[in-house]
Formats: sequence, structure tokens, C-alpha cells
Amino acid sequence: GQIAVDLVLSDVDKYSLLLMDNLMPVMNGVEATKQLRMGGYKNLIVGVTGNVLEDDVNEFLTAGADLVMFKPLKMAQLSTLLTFMNENGSISMRPFKILKQASNTLEWVEDENSEDLEWR
Repeated sequence: GQIAVDLVLSDVDKYSLLLMDNLMPVMNGVEATKQLRMGGYKNLIVGVTGNVLEDDVNEFLTAGADLVMFKPLKMAQLSTLLTFMNENGSISMRPFKILKQASNTLEWVEDENSEDLEWR
């Protein structure tokens, strides 16, 4: 996590998509996501976790993730994400909207918890 933060914040325009695993050494994905948003990273961040509990998902979203995907990732999920980016670009709409998966598409929806964001 710390290595990812250091690399991305050295050139915030270099990466258009980040997949942040919740279990990384030194700094977990939630904390790394928060640090990236505080550091000015404005593109899409997808939290990746094996934890499907609503509290775990909300922790990633509150840290600044645009979307949370569950392990193991499937090729169809990544294809949907890349198709969305191809059609809509890679700029995040955080802190106001988050991505929700509906069938085989992604769409921006209002973030009901935008006042609670830790990185804002």
C-alpha cells in the first residue's frame, strides 16, 4: 500500500485506474485510498476485498473508493469496468457520486454518505 501511494503521488496523472487490495503490507488498501485522495489523486479507485460485509464496503467508500469489488475478481467484472471507463473516462466523481454495478453495467449514483468522507 505504501509503495502504491508513493508511486502514484509522485505523478498523479500517470495512472487512470487503481485497484487497491484491502490486505497489503505496511499500509492497507483503505488507508492507501484515503492517502491518495488527500494527495490529489482524481481518477478511479476500486477497492478489492474478500470481505462482503456492508461495514467493510462502506469503509472503502468512506476512504474515497469509487467502487468496491469482491475477490476473487472475475474477468466479466474487469471487462465491465474497462467498458465503463472507455465510455465515460477515468475521472472520479467523488466525493459526490459512487459507482454501482447494475447487471453488466456500472453507473454513477449519489453518495448518501458524502458528508462522512475521511479524506475530504
